Amino acid sequence: MVFCVMRSSPIQNVSPDQFLTWIVGREQRFELVEGEVVMMAGAGRRHDAIVVNLIAALHPQLRGGPCQTFTGDTYVATSPTTRRMPDLGVDCGKPDDDALVADQPALLVEVLSPTTSGFDVTVKLAEYQALISLDYILFVDTERPNAHLYFRGDDRRWQNEVIKGIDASIALPKLKVELQLADIYDGLPFRPRPTLVEGEGSERPS
Repeated sequence: MVFCVMRSSPIQNVSPDQFLTWIVGREQRFELVEGEVVMMAGAGRRHDAIVVNLIAALHPQLRGGPCQTFTGDTYVATSPTTRRMPDLGVDCGKPDDDALVADQPALLVEVLSPTTSGFDVTVKLAEYQALISLDYILFVDTERPNAHLYFRGDDRRWQNEVIKGIDASIALPKLKVELQLADIYDGLPFRPRPTLVEGEGSERPS
């Protein structure tokens, strides 16, 4: 998720049309959640770098086809009164040039942060899975080369797969796209995991 929720001064009972008119030209980021305008807080450099890398990996594979990549400036309608802002996605519909809402999102991506990961993989996952047009939901870890892909099977039921390791890849056959984790994390170092050091004089268990 690009931004953390800040609910200090919510604006309530706002229609989607009012919301989309109100946000034009504003520097801050907002979502509409069940008629309530919620301001979002900015993300870190690693998060932004992963989003940029994902766009760079997706766009060439979609060029010339019926689907287009969109960024966090495009909203997704998850209910009549909710407009979510995923980090990026792929729209296979035919939105107007000045549309602020995706027409037929086929892929939605959330780059997880420690403060929002629980919210993203519970509340937002459930909302996204209810979207008829959606085939893929991808959660990407910021700290480790890991991803969690939710995808519809042939029966349109949701399945999921955990992808781990910098040499792994993510296949999205309905979009004719394959993403390499090495590309997603390009230019980003990983912190070494802490190791348990046995203290001097400590006894080993028998």
